[in-house]
Amino acid sequence: MMLSLIEKKAVLHVHTDASDGTGSIEEVVRIARTAGVDILGINDHNTLDARERGFGGWNSSLFVLAGAELEDSEENSHLLVFGIDELPRTWDTLDQISFVNENGGIAIAAHPTEAPGKLPRTRSYSWKAGNAVKGLSGVEIWNYMSLWKKGISPFNAAAKLKYPDRHVEHPDPSAVEFWERTGGCAIAGPDAHALRFGIGRIGLEVFPYDMMFRRLLTHILFDTCLSDSDEIAEKQILSALREGSCFTSNILYGDASGFRAGREEGGILLNLPGAGEVTISQSGAILWQNHLEAGCHRINCEVTKRASISVLREGRTWIYCAIQ
Repeated sequence: MMLSLIEKKAVLHVHTDASDGTGSIEEVVRIARTAGVDILGINDHNTLDARERGFGGWNSSLFVLAGAELEDSEENSHLLVFGIDELPRTWDTLDQISFVNENGGIAIAAHPTEAPGKLPRTRSYSWKAGNAVKGLSGVEIWNYMSLWKKGISPFNAAAKLKYPDRHVEHPDPSAVEFWERTGGCAIAGPDAHALRFGIGRIGLEVFPYDMMFRRLLTHILFDTCLSDSDEIAEKQILSALREGSCFTSNILYGDASGFRAGREEGGILLNLPGAGEVTISQSGAILWQNHLEAGCHRINCEVTKRASISVLREGRTWIYCAIQ
Protein backbone atom coordinates (compact mmCIF):
# COMPACT_ATOMS: atom_id res chain seq x y z
CA MET A 1 0.00 0.00 0.00
CA MET A 2 0.88 3.67 -0.28
CA LEU A 3 3.85 3.60 -2.67
CA SER A 4 1.99 5.28 -5.55
CA LEU A 5 3.68 8.25 -7.18
CA ILE A 6 0.71 10.51 -7.91
CA GLU A 7 -0.79 12.38 -4.96
CA LYS A 8 -3.83 14.67 -4.73
CA LYS A 9 -4.86 16.81 -1.76
CA ALA A 10 -8.51 16.34 -0.89
CA VAL A 11 -10.82 18.25 1.42
CA LEU A 12 -13.71 15.89 2.11
CA HIS A 13 -16.94 16.53 4.05
CA VAL A 14 -18.02 20.06 3.12
CA HIS A 15 -21.52 21.55 3.38
CA THR A 16 -23.05 24.30 1.22
CA ASP A 17 -26.26 26.28 1.41
CA ALA A 18 -28.01 23.31 -0.17
CA SER A 19 -28.22 22.01 3.42
CA ASP A 20 -26.84 23.63 6.58
CA GLY A 21 -23.76 25.38 5.19
CA THR A 22 -23.81 29.07 4.29
CA GLY A 23 -21.80 29.27 1.07
CA SER A 24 -23.13 28.62 -2.40
CA ILE A 25 -21.56 25.78 -4.37
CA GLU A 26 -19.96 28.37 -6.65
CA GLU A 27 -18.43 30.16 -3.66
CA VAL A 28 -17.17 26.96 -2.05
CA VAL A 29 -15.59 25.77 -5.30
CA ARG A 30 -13.84 29.14 -5.78
CA ILE A 31 -12.44 29.13 -2.24
CA ALA A 32 -11.23 25.53 -2.60
CA ARG A 33 -9.35 26.36 -5.79
CA THR A 34 -7.74 29.39 -4.12
CA ALA A 35 -6.66 27.20 -1.19
CA GLY A 36 -4.86 24.82 -3.54
CA VAL A 37 -7.25 21.91 -3.05
CA ASP A 38 -7.18 19.22 -5.75
CA ILE A 39 -10.33 17.27 -4.80
CA LEU A 40 -13.34 18.74 -2.98
CA GLY A 41 -15.90 16.42 -1.40
CA ILE A 42 -19.34 18.01 -1.02
CA ASN A 43 -21.64 16.19 1.40
CA ASP A 44 -24.83 18.13 1.93
CA HIS A 45 -27.36 16.43 4.16
CA ASN A 46 -29.73 14.08 2.37
CA THR A 47 -29.36 15.75 -1.01
CA LEU A 48 -27.32 15.34 -4.17
CA ASP A 49 -27.93 18.97 -5.12
CA ALA A 50 -24.34 19.63 -6.22
CA ARG A 51 -24.36 16.54 -8.42
CA GLU A 52 -27.80 17.20 -9.86
CA ARG A 53 -26.80 20.76 -10.78
CA GLY A 54 -23.80 19.51 -12.73
CA PHE A 55 -21.00 20.53 -10.38
CA GLY A 56 -19.59 17.01 -10.06
CA GLY A 57 -16.35 16.50 -11.97
CA TRP A 58 -13.69 18.88 -13.15
CA ASN A 59 -14.04 22.58 -12.35
CA SER A 60 -10.81 23.87 -13.90
CA SER A 61 -8.00 22.20 -11.88
CA LEU A 62 -10.36 21.18 -9.06
CA PHE A 63 -12.28 17.89 -9.10
CA VAL A 64 -15.59 18.10 -7.25
CA LEU A 65 -16.59 14.78 -5.71
CA ALA A 66 -20.29 15.54 -5.39
CA GLY A 67 -21.97 13.30 -2.84
CA ALA A 68 -24.22 13.53 0.19
CA GLU A 69 -24.34 12.86 3.93
CA LEU A 70 -26.99 10.34 4.98
CA GLU A 71 -28.36 9.57 8.44
CA ASP A 72 -30.85 7.26 10.12
CA SER A 73 -34.36 8.17 11.27
CA GLU A 74 -32.95 9.61 14.53
CA GLU A 75 -30.28 11.67 12.69
CA ASN A 76 -27.50 9.33 13.87
CA SER A 77 -25.11 6.94 12.05
CA HIS A 78 -24.03 9.45 9.43
CA LEU A 79 -22.58 8.27 6.14
CA LEU A 80 -20.50 10.21 3.64
CA VAL A 81 -21.53 8.78 0.28
CA PHE A 82 -19.99 9.37 -3.14
CA GLY A 83 -20.44 8.05 -6.65
CA ILE A 84 -24.21 7.59 -6.76
CA ASP A 85 -26.80 9.40 -8.87
CA GLU A 86 -29.76 8.92 -6.55
CA LEU A 87 -30.23 8.52 -2.80
CA PRO A 88 -31.57 5.40 -1.11
CA ARG A 89 -35.20 5.63 -0.02
CA THR A 90 -34.58 4.20 3.42
CA TRP A 91 -33.50 5.43 6.84
CA ASP A 92 -31.93 2.09 7.75
CA THR A 93 -28.14 2.41 7.83
CA LEU A 94 -27.35 -1.11 6.65
CA ASP A 95 -29.80 -0.78 3.78
CA GLN A 96 -28.26 2.58 2.86
CA ILE A 97 -24.79 1.03 2.73
CA SER A 98 -26.05 -1.84 0.57
CA PHE A 99 -27.79 0.56 -1.83
CA VAL A 100 -24.67 2.69 -2.24
CA ASN A 101 -22.48 -0.33 -2.93
CA GLU A 102 -24.97 -1.87 -5.36
CA ASN A 103 -24.99 1.39 -7.32
CA GLY A 104 -21.20 1.63 -7.60
CA GLY A 105 -20.62 4.19 -4.86
CA ILE A 106 -18.81 4.20 -1.55
CA ALA A 107 -20.07 4.81 1.99
CA ILE A 108 -17.78 6.13 4.71
CA ALA A 109 -18.79 6.35 8.38
CA ALA A 110 -18.74 10.02 9.40
CA HIS A 111 -17.59 11.03 12.90
CA PRO A 112 -18.80 7.65 14.27
CA THR A 113 -17.66 8.18 17.87
CA GLU A 114 -18.30 11.88 18.25
CA ALA A 115 -18.99 13.17 21.77
CA PRO A 116 -21.54 15.89 22.59
CA GLY A 117 -21.13 19.39 23.92
CA LYS A 118 -23.23 21.10 26.57
CA LEU A 119 -24.65 23.90 24.47
CA PRO A 120 -27.66 23.94 22.13
CA ARG A 121 -27.09 22.18 18.78
CA THR A 122 -23.98 20.39 20.08
CA ARG A 123 -25.49 16.94 20.64
CA SER A 124 -23.51 14.04 19.21
CA TYR A 125 -24.48 12.44 15.90
CA SER A 126 -22.58 9.24 16.48
CA TRP A 127 -22.86 5.67 15.22
CA LYS A 128 -25.96 3.94 16.56
CA ALA A 129 -26.15 1.13 14.02
CA GLY A 130 -24.33 -1.38 16.19
CA ASN A 131 -22.37 -3.87 14.15
CA ALA A 132 -23.80 -2.62 10.83
CA VAL A 133 -20.33 -1.98 9.45
CA LYS A 134 -20.26 -4.57 6.67
CA GLY A 135 -19.85 -2.83 3.34
CA LEU A 136 -18.38 0.38 4.68
CA SER A 137 -15.53 1.70 2.53
CA GLY A 138 -13.87 3.53 5.40
CA VAL A 139 -14.11 5.79 8.42
CA GLU A 140 -13.69 9.50 9.06
CA ILE A 141 -11.20 9.30 11.92
CA TRP A 142 -10.34 13.03 12.13
CA ASN A 143 -13.30 15.45 11.99
CA TYR A 144 -12.48 19.06 12.82
CA MET A 145 -15.89 20.26 13.97
CA SER A 146 -16.73 17.09 15.92
CA LEU A 147 -13.52 17.25 17.90
CA TRP A 148 -13.87 20.99 18.45
CA LYS A 149 -17.39 20.82 19.88
CA LYS A 150 -16.57 17.91 22.22
CA GLY A 151 -17.38 19.03 25.76
CA ILE A 152 -18.09 22.64 24.81
CA SER A 153 -19.89 24.50 27.59
CA PRO A 154 -20.63 28.08 28.68
CA PHE A 155 -17.40 27.97 30.65
CA ASN A 156 -14.99 27.07 27.84
CA ALA A 157 -16.79 28.27 24.71
CA ALA A 158 -14.87 31.55 24.48
CA ALA A 159 -11.49 29.78 24.72
CA LYS A 160 -12.56 27.18 22.15
CA LEU A 161 -13.58 29.94 19.74
CA LYS A 162 -10.36 31.90 20.29
CA TYR A 163 -8.03 28.89 19.99
CA PRO A 164 -9.97 26.28 17.99
CA ASP A 165 -6.95 24.39 16.64
CA ARG A 166 -5.89 23.39 20.15
CA HIS A 167 -8.88 21.05 20.34
CA VAL A 168 -8.26 19.26 17.03
CA GLU A 169 -4.62 18.22 17.45
CA HIS A 170 -5.10 14.47 16.98
CA PRO A 171 -7.45 12.01 15.28
CA ASP A 172 -10.19 10.66 17.53
CA PRO A 173 -8.74 7.49 19.17
CA SER A 174 -12.22 5.93 19.38
CA ALA A 175 -12.76 6.53 15.67
CA VAL A 176 -9.41 4.85 14.98
CA GLU A 177 -10.63 1.82 16.95
CA PHE A 178 -13.80 1.89 14.86
CA TRP A 179 -11.66 1.86 11.70
CA GLU A 180 -9.74 -1.15 13.00
CA ARG A 181 -13.04 -3.06 12.86
CA THR A 182 -14.09 -1.87 9.40
CA GLY A 183 -10.92 -1.33 7.37
CA GLY A 184 -11.01 0.64 4.15
CA CYS A 185 -9.84 4.22 4.06
CA ALA A 186 -9.19 6.39 7.11
CA ILE A 187 -9.95 9.98 6.14
CA ALA A 188 -9.92 13.46 7.66
CA GLY A 189 -12.54 16.13 7.06
CA PRO A 190 -13.32 19.66 8.22
CA ASP A 191 -17.11 19.15 8.31
CA ALA A 192 -17.14 22.73 7.05
CA HIS A 193 -20.30 24.84 7.33
CA ALA A 194 -18.97 28.43 7.64
CA LEU A 195 -21.66 29.38 10.14
CA ARG A 196 -22.71 33.03 10.09
CA PHE A 197 -24.50 35.01 12.79
CA GLY A 198 -25.95 38.51 12.71
CA ILE A 199 -27.72 40.77 10.24
CA GLY A 200 -26.26 42.46 7.16
CA ARG A 201 -22.81 43.88 7.74
CA ILE A 202 -23.07 43.33 11.46
CA GLY A 203 -22.26 39.69 11.86
CA LEU A 204 -19.77 36.99 12.66
CA GLU A 205 -18.59 34.09 10.52
CA VAL A 206 -17.38 31.11 12.51
CA PHE A 207 -14.94 28.66 10.90
CA PRO A 208 -15.00 30.19 7.39
CA TYR A 209 -14.35 27.95 4.41
CA ASP A 210 -10.94 29.44 3.62
CA MET A 211 -9.78 28.58 7.14
CA MET A 212 -11.23 25.09 7.13
CA PHE A 213 -9.71 24.25 3.75
CA ARG A 214 -6.24 24.92 5.22
CA ARG A 215 -6.39 22.45 8.10
CA LEU A 216 -7.17 18.74 7.75
CA LEU A 217 -6.37 17.10 4.42
CA THR A 218 -6.84 13.63 3.00
CA HIS A 219 -4.02 12.86 0.58
CA ILE A 220 -5.25 10.37 -2.04
CA LEU A 221 -2.69 8.32 -3.99
CA PHE A 222 -2.92 7.01 -7.54
CA ASP A 223 -0.82 4.82 -9.82
CA THR A 224 -1.86 6.81 -12.91
CA CYS A 225 -2.91 10.39 -13.61
CA LEU A 226 -6.55 11.29 -13.13
CA SER A 227 -8.45 11.14 -16.37
CA ASP A 228 -9.80 14.24 -18.10
CA SER A 229 -13.13 12.40 -18.17
CA ASP A 230 -15.35 13.27 -15.19
CA GLU A 231 -16.78 9.76 -15.02
CA ILE A 232 -13.45 7.93 -15.26
CA ALA A 233 -11.69 10.28 -12.81
CA GLU A 234 -14.46 9.79 -10.25
CA LYS A 235 -14.09 6.02 -10.54
CA GLN A 236 -10.33 6.37 -10.01
CA ILE A 237 -10.90 8.40 -6.84
CA LEU A 238 -13.51 6.00 -5.47
CA SER A 239 -11.27 3.02 -6.19
CA ALA A 240 -8.32 4.60 -4.38
CA LEU A 241 -10.47 5.32 -1.33
CA ARG A 242 -11.93 1.80 -1.29
CA GLU A 243 -8.40 0.41 -1.27
CA GLY A 244 -7.32 2.74 1.54
CA SER A 245 -4.75 4.37 -0.69
CA CYS A 246 -4.57 7.59 1.27
CA PHE A 247 -3.25 9.28 4.39
CA THR A 248 -4.24 12.35 6.39
CA SER A 249 -2.42 15.44 7.59
CA ASN A 250 -2.83 18.74 9.39
CA ILE A 251 -1.33 21.36 7.10
CA LEU A 252 -0.73 23.70 10.06
CA TYR A 253 2.29 21.59 11.00
CA GLY A 254 3.81 21.35 7.53
CA ASP A 255 3.28 20.12 4.01
CA ALA A 256 3.00 16.33 4.19
CA SER A 257 3.24 15.82 0.43
CA GLY A 258 5.52 12.91 -0.40
CA PHE A 259 4.76 10.84 2.69
CA ARG A 260 4.53 7.17 1.83
CA ALA A 261 4.25 4.01 3.90
CA GLY A 262 4.01 0.37 2.93
CA ARG A 263 4.47 -3.11 4.28
CA GLU A 264 7.30 -5.40 3.36
CA GLU A 265 8.29 -8.69 4.92
CA GLY A 266 9.32 -8.07 8.51
CA GLY A 267 8.88 -4.34 8.45
CA ILE A 268 7.50 -1.04 7.19
CA LEU A 269 8.91 1.13 4.41
CA LEU A 270 8.50 4.80 5.21
CA ASN A 271 9.24 7.95 3.24
CA LEU A 272 9.08 10.95 5.52
CA PRO A 273 8.93 14.48 4.00
CA GLY A 274 10.12 16.08 7.23
CA ALA A 275 11.34 15.29 10.73
CA GLY A 276 8.92 14.04 13.37
CA GLU A 277 8.18 11.60 16.16
CA VAL A 278 6.98 8.41 14.49
CA THR A 279 4.75 5.89 16.25
CA ILE A 280 3.45 2.61 14.85
CA SER A 281 0.55 1.26 16.89
CA GLN A 282 -1.95 -1.55 16.73
CA SER A 283 -5.09 -2.05 18.81
CA GLY A 284 -4.02 0.78 21.10
CA ALA A 285 -0.57 -0.71 21.78
CA ILE A 286 2.67 0.92 20.61
CA LEU A 287 4.72 -1.43 18.42
CA TRP A 288 7.54 1.00 17.54
CA GLN A 289 8.38 4.61 18.34
CA ASN A 290 11.29 6.91 17.55
CA HIS A 291 12.31 10.31 16.18
CA LEU A 292 13.12 10.23 12.46
CA GLU A 293 14.55 12.81 10.12
CA ALA A 294 13.27 13.38 6.60
CA GLY A 295 14.10 10.62 4.14
CA CYS A 296 13.49 6.97 3.35
CA HIS A 297 13.49 4.50 6.23
CA ARG A 298 12.99 0.78 6.73
CA ILE A 299 11.50 0.08 10.16
CA ASN A 300 11.92 -3.42 11.56
CA CYS A 301 8.46 -3.87 12.99
CA GLU A 302 6.26 -6.87 12.31
CA VAL A 303 2.73 -5.68 11.53
CA THR A 304 0.34 -8.59 11.04
CA LYS A 305 -3.00 -6.76 10.89
CA ARG A 306 -4.44 -3.24 10.59
CA ALA A 307 -2.21 -0.67 12.19
CA SER A 308 -1.66 3.08 12.46
CA ILE A 309 1.34 5.28 11.73
CA SER A 310 1.37 8.69 13.41
CA VAL A 311 3.94 11.43 12.90
CA LEU A 312 3.91 14.13 15.57
CA ARG A 313 5.50 17.55 15.72
CA GLU A 314 5.69 19.36 19.07
CA GLY A 315 3.24 16.83 20.48
CA ARG A 316 0.62 17.39 17.75
CA THR A 317 -0.31 14.98 14.98
CA TRP A 318 1.09 16.10 11.66
CA ILE A 319 0.44 12.91 9.67
CA TYR A 320 -1.83 9.96 10.37
CA CYS A 321 -1.84 6.92 8.11
CA ALA A 322 -3.84 3.70 8.40
CA ILE A 323 -2.13 0.54 7.19
CA GLN A 324 -4.46 -2.26 6.03
